[in-house]
Amino acid sequence: MAGYYGGSIHTLVQPSQISAYSSLAGALTPAPPTSQFTSPSRRRVPQNACKNVDAPAFLPISFDYFSQARQGIALRDFSVKSQNALCQLIAGANEPVLANTGIHKMDLRIMWTGYEQIDCPFTFAVSRTTTKGQLGALIAKQFRKFYEKAETSSSTAPNWRVGPGAISFDQLYLVALYSFGDGVCQADIAVDPAPVHYEH
Repeated sequence: MAGYYGGSIHTLVQPSQISAYSSLAGALTPAPPTSQFTSPSRRRVPQNACKNVDAPAFLPISFDYFSQARQGIALRDFSVKSQNALCQLIAGANEPVLANTGIHKMDLRIMWTGYEQIDCPFTFAVSRTTTKGQLGALIAKQFRKFYEKAETSSSTAPNWRVGPGAISFDQLYLVALYSFGDGVCQADIAVDPAPVHYEH
C-alpha cells in the first residue's frame, strides 16, 4: 500500500505509521463519548485514524448548534453563512479555540472510507485568535476540496460514495476535530440526508 499525502506540503504517511485502530474514536485518548444522534438518519463516517496519537496539541473541539450537543454542524452552514450569522447558531462560535496551542498551520487528514487513495493537500493557516466559527469555515473549505476530488475518483466503499446520486456535500456535518500532535488533525464527520433543523 502506498503512503498517503505524498505531496510537498504533507509529510508522507507510510502504511506502518497508520494507526491499527479500526475507527477514529477508538484511537483517541481520552476516547470521545458515544454520540447518540437525535436524527435517525444521521450516521458517522467510519474512518481509520491517520496515525497513532502522539501528544495532542489540544483537546477535542466539538461543533454544536445551540441546545444540540454532539449533533454536529452542517458544513454547508460554514460555507454560506457569515461569521456573524454563525455566532447566532453555533455554541461558542466566537471563542478562540487554538490560543494556547502554538499551532500556525493545520494539516487536516481526510481518511474517508473508500477514498483513502486521494492525495490532495488539506493544509491551512491558523493563529491563536482563530475562533471556532472561523475554524469550522476553514475545515468546510477543505472538505469542499476533498469532495470535488472524490467526485471524479473511484470508491472502494459503495455505501460511502460521494457525488451525484450518492452523498452530497450538503449532507455533511462536522461533529468534532481531534489533534494527533503538532498540527496534524482529523475531523469527526457525520452524514444526514435530512434537512438542517435549528433549535434555540
